[in-house]
Amino acid sequence: MTAAKPPFDPTPLAQTGRIDRFSPRRHRIDLQSVQRIRTHRGRWPVDNKTGFHLPDIFLSYGHGDEATARRFAESFEREGFSVWWDASLRSGDAFDATIEAALRSAKAVVVLWSAISVQSRWVRAEATLAERNKTLMPVMIELCDRPIMFELMHTTDLSHWSGNPNDVVWQTYISGLRQLVEAVGPNPASLAENRQPSTRIKETASAIDSAKRLPSIAVLPFANLSGDKEQEYFSDGLAEEIINALAQIPRLKVIARTSAFAFKGQNTDIRRIAETLGVANILEGSVRRSGNRIRVTAQLISATDGTHLWSERFDRELADVFAVQDEISAAISKALQVRLSSQAAAKPRYTPKLPAYEALLKARHFHWKVTAESMDQAKPFFEQAIVLDPQFALAHALYADYLFGRATMGLSPLREVAPVIRSLAQRALELDASLADAHAPLCMLAAVHDYDWEEARHQLTLATPGGQGSPQSHMECGWAFLLASGRREDAVEQLRLAVQGDPLHLTYRGILAVCLAAAGHWAEAEELLQQTRDLDPHFFLTHYHLAGIYTARQMFAEAIPCAEKAFSMAPWYPAVIGMYAGLLIRVGQPDRGKDVLTTLGSGETYGTARGVAVFHTCCGQIDLAADWFEKAIEERDPYAPALLQSAIGEPFRLSARWPKLAALMNLPASAATSAP
Repeated sequence: MTAAKPPFDPTPLAQTGRIDRFSPRRHRIDLQSVQRIRTHRGRWPVDNKTGFHLPDIFLSYGHGDEATARRFAESFEREGFSVWWDASLRSGDAFDATIEAALRSAKAVVVLWSAISVQSRWVRAEATLAERNKTLMPVMIELCDRPIMFELMHTTDLSHWSGNPNDVVWQTYISGLRQLVEAVGPNPASLAENRQPSTRIKETASAIDSAKRLPSIAVLPFANLSGDKEQEYFSDGLAEEIINALAQIPRLKVIARTSAFAFKGQNTDIRRIAETLGVANILEGSVRRSGNRIRVTAQLISATDGTHLWSERFDRELADVFAVQDEISAAISKALQVRLSSQAAAKPRYTPKLPAYEALLKARHFHWKVTAESMDQAKPFFEQAIVLDPQFALAHALYADYLFGRATMGLSPLREVAPVIRSLAQRALELDASLADAHAPLCMLAAVHDYDWEEARHQLTLATPGGQGSPQSHMECGWAFLLASGRREDAVEQLRLAVQGDPLHLTYRGILAVCLAAAGHWAEAEELLQQTRDLDPHFFLTHYHLAGIYTARQMFAEAIPCAEKAFSMAPWYPAVIGMYAGLLIRVGQPDRGKDVLTTLGSGETYGTARGVAVFHTCCGQIDLAADWFEKAIEERDPYAPALLQSAIGEPFRLSARWPKLAALMNLPASAATSAP
């Protein structure tokens, strides 16, 4: 390996000959004014197979807003757009089929949000499909509370607009709408006779249809009524165990823990929670523990009308907690008319020893807090759980995942903990071969420690049987294997599945954005991160990822405040330190940049090589950065491969240093292929 140079090279950037590796022309969006498109009134493009007229704009609105919809439709046509709305239906048209064809083929979908339309399932469904297809251009026609999943999306307020074509807000909106329509270009359905809808549109429509058909549920954290806050781990753990049990039921959509627990301690309306999480049913309950007795109450609520589908109270011995979990799961299955798979029903449930179970609940309680202090607190409880019950497969699997998490946080060198992780995961599978989540740590180890990409592929298949795994498995395998090996679009799909199952998980959303940017989907990545920032402005990784995306596009003025925010929250995180220091130097503040960089030290501590590599990357010093990436690869920094395959790593993949970097990770040079 080339000896890594000191972190800060005082040579002026202009003299290094390495400041142009990021190509602004390649990634910047041209925002100059565009030409007006010709009017299509009376001569829309036509799908030669179906005879359907293909519109520029699909107009979605609530029943009762027809007059306003007509004003918008006529104004859009005066601006030269072709518009589809209910008035476009010809006598005898099949209503549903025509709406679906128009919605799928439109280049832009304009949703008119009002107190009426927000209550409409049709409007919400149309908005959901448009948002997934990136054709949504929403408008507020009156002040109202939009569905939560759209509250975070930029929406133009035209509640004041009465039709004046010279209104400034209207003109600004029209300009953005025109850019969207022209960016899509000629509708491909009009170009060939037997052209089918795009794969993504078919998948999206299928997913929406499936979501409508499948029963769905979110399990909220159970209230701790024990009068002892220290017992909270037990009430949270009970709810999580029920989530895990319900997740085994085929054709039941179950929201994962992080998103379901996001409403903990809040007095949020059940309907709003359900709408945010995209489910039709909510399970809530409480736990009271007194000595060796527990009282568990649970109630299943339909979010549609607030009716109670089922409720029950269980007064049992503490040792019966596992039977209570099973009874609640069975009752929900019956109430929602779904069945356990024959395999799951036939497989007897392992009942761990109660002290081991409690130790595991405490370990998970601290692990989920994800701070350096809580991670240290979790470790002895994981160890206790295994000592108290050596046959407890889940304890082995979760401990393996925890240790990998320590390595990603820089708390433990991966080279040191890898043998333990491997042994734990393999033992978990010996005890319970059906424990798919135990394959995820093995997938990550094969990818970013062993650089055995074929084995990583095999473990991905086992971690996501039938293409369906836990949200965490989709995230871990998608990031550590698929993105790290250059399969960017495949990584996007895995992370979409992770976010679909755990929609409010900030880490999953951030990594999805990183994958989107790596695959060239810049606008979607930026929008997702901005939405995530609105969800929780105090999560430092969101700001860090935004800074990275802006840096990759040479938008340094936009990157600096994001990096500064991340540094203010996590001044201990090596990559954040390196990015902020490098950007300060890049924008002409070398003294401040060097001061920040000193917090990394010499770069010899585990994890800091990554920070120094990011620093030189942001400075545009690609050869120096490559030296430090070689060091990070040698010490098996789990983030190094994914960083090199991300948007910010493109300069390396285009440089003469890439073949050696790729070889160090056992990757072919073709893994550098840029995203389209």
